[in-house]
Amino acid sequence: MASSDESITHKLQKPGSGLPWWELLAARYIVFPHICRKLSWAAAAKQFQDEGSRVLAAFDALPAEKLREPVLIRRVAGMEDSSRYWSAAMTVEHLTMVGTAIRQTISSLRRGVVPTIQPRVENFKPKGAAEPAEIRSAFVRLLAEAEAAEKVEPAIPRGEGPKYAHPWFGPMDAYQWNCLISFHQSIHRKQIEAIQAGLGIS
Repeated sequence: MASSDESITHKLQKPGSGLPWWELLAARYIVFPHICRKLSWAAAAKQFQDEGSRVLAAFDALPAEKLREPVLIRRVAGMEDSSRYWSAAMTVEHLTMVGTAIRQTISSLRRGVVPTIQPRVENFKPKGAAEPAEIRSAFVRLLAEAEAAEKVEPAIPRGEGPKYAHPWFGPMDAYQWNCLISFHQSIHRKQIEAIQAGLGIS
């Protein structure tokens, strides 16, 4: 990593530091509950796909040589400070890591099984070593697998199934995790669009 990169990352908070306390409270008790009440299972699944398409469109609009170039952006609401200096490739890598883990959580909860491993936010930061083409393929595969798996609504009614705790939002059932995966996708879609703007590409 170049010295200029080290200078920037040194000024950012450490991965896993979380959100500002006031933003976390608003997200946990107002914003996210409102999203979960508003979205049906099908609507959340569709939003995940729609946001995924927008992510791919922004990713594909960038020249190949710019996909791995980190850009320092203003923090997007719902995103840790440590994530502000990523490239488009790193952002999509992160979306694939988180999306895969959440889909596994949803699948377990739909079967009535609560995962035993506690998630740690800092474990889902991108490594930045994979090739952009490989990262894109993995993300496309995630979207396709999610679309096939989430077509059928769970047999367990909303609010009555087993819950698994998110580090920021607390215990959540499959419906809430399904809302979270689309909410998370929208946050980092905004990040990629900000990276686009920072690179001077529209």
